[in-house]
Amino acid sequence: EFLMGPHLGNNLVNLGIYDQVKQAVSELGLDLEDLLEQEEEPGLGNGGLGRLAACYLDSMATLEIPSLGYGIRYEFGIFDQDIRDGWQVEITDKWLHCGNPWEIARPEWEVYVKLGGHTEAYTDERGRYRVRWIPYQVVKGVPHDTPILGYKTNTANTLRLWTAEAPESFDFAAFNSGDYLGAVQAKMVSENLSKVLYPNDDSSQGKRLRLAQQIFFVSCSLQDMIRIVFRQNVPLEKFHEKFVIQLNDTHPAIAVAELMRLLIDEHDMGWDQAWSITQKSLAYTNHTLLPEALERWPINLFRDLLPRHLEIIYEINHHFLEEVKAKFPGDSDRLR
Repeated sequence: EFLMGPHLGNNLVNLGIYDQVKQAVSELGLDLEDLLEQEEEPGLGNGGLGRLAACYLDSMATLEIPSLGYGIRYEFGIFDQDIRDGWQVEITDKWLHCGNPWEIARPEWEVYVKLGGHTEAYTDERGRYRVRWIPYQVVKGVPHDTPILGYKTNTANTLRLWTAEAPESFDFAAFNSGDYLGAVQAKMVSENLSKVLYPNDDSSQGKRLRLAQQIFFVSCSLQDMIRIVFRQNVPLEKFHEKFVIQLNDTHPAIAVAELMRLLIDEHDMGWDQAWSITQKSLAYTNHTLLPEALERWPINLFRDLLPRHLEIIYEINHHFLEEVKAKFPGDSDRLR
């Protein structure tokens, strides 16, 4: 998540032209502060975590460290506050209702994310055990880029946010048969993934949506990194030399299993090599030990939505336990 704040004032300061612009606007009979108040703030984060991520991007741009910030382009942000009869009321944050002048859509870099379904084991032409994932649903992720300027440097890094869309947004056959709702059903279901920051997860549907959101932006982002590696003619075996992926709390933790899946299932890599690359590529920041912040998912929900990832997680655990047995023979307590 990213709590960037309004861009205009920040960019004027970073470019070193705030005072000049303020004078120019004043000569037109306007007030710069009043103009800055008109900008909608993208509330794509919740307090400290989102602000910290925004500070990372600002700092790395200023230090001229190449970086990408990946997340979801939520249609509705955290919420707007209003006071009615002395009480705080939370209302919908429609930050995109007039568009976003800072972003650049990149539909040419769209990717596809699988959800649900089942897996099938098979033996490839070289006699190796392989697994294919037959999904129940496929969602398209479309990136939107916002430049993040460094302070008085010639550097702009990128905040790349993903919008969820259906591969086919309109079912013409369903419409012609009179099923008007069914004609746009896939569009509505897919777009739910990038509708709201932090949907209520008290219900099973809410939990499913939250987990689907997480695999959506993680898979989109990892696929994008692999695209960049190939575009720059870097061998996939050197992925970890190109990217270090900082997992900001537990929300993107599924990246471990997803990177393994992409390397093994989609790019035909062996387990040991894929695991070595994954270990070298991923790092993790833990911001709190509060149990409500350390996400846990019901195993049936996880299996239903991400069957292939559950298999990979079991395999990772098996390899880990084997390493523990080899390092501490006869110490069964360590295996519990």
